[in-house]
Amino acid sequence: MPGLYTLGYAYPVSSSLGLRADYAGGLNVSKDGNQDGINVTGTFKASRLGAFADWFPLGGGFRLVGGLTVNDIKADFNSVGSGIATINGQNVDMTGKTFNVQVKFPSTTPYLGIGYGHQKSDAKGFGFYADLGVMVGTFTAETTTSLVGTTIVGGGATITQADVDAQTQKIRDSLSSLSVLPSASLGLLYRY
Repeated sequence: MPGLYTLGYAYPVSSSLGLRADYAGGLNVSKDGNQDGINVTGTFKASRLGAFADWFPLGGGFRLVGGLTVNDIKADFNSVGSGIATINGQNVDMTGKTFNVQVKFPSTTPYLGIGYGHQKSDAKGFGFYADLGVMVGTFTAETTTSLVGTTIVGGGATITQADVDAQTQKIRDSLSSLSVLPSASLGLLYRY
């Protein structure tokens, strides 16, 4: 992640330091399904622009990487109910009702990683590189729904905004443990 392809430019400042910028994109996935009485359409897309400094501590191709990424990474789950579901511990008939969730990664994050390649060289032509690292940030979640005011199954009470907020917080709590997003790439480079 975050993309199916990467395009970039690397500039070796010295034998121990290099600067790079790249764009990774093209990841866009959609899937439909039904879970617990809810028809869900999910989409996930990811792209990022990054600026990196490469340090080559051993003088060869191995490098330590630090940088900054500007991200557009999000997942949308749009749902329409077709049966009974649980919202904040209460059963509700969701038939025809919506409960939509958007999950987003921060728009700007630090990057830490290791890699091989992009070192200063007099050789011209093709070579290869590899990167393995993490973007550091926590996903957020927002919800929209038409459930407020819907009668709870087996009772006269209705779903309130407080119930929706509590359900949204459960989603946020489950995402809070995801504080890094891994990134791996392998590719060709050309020296001229």
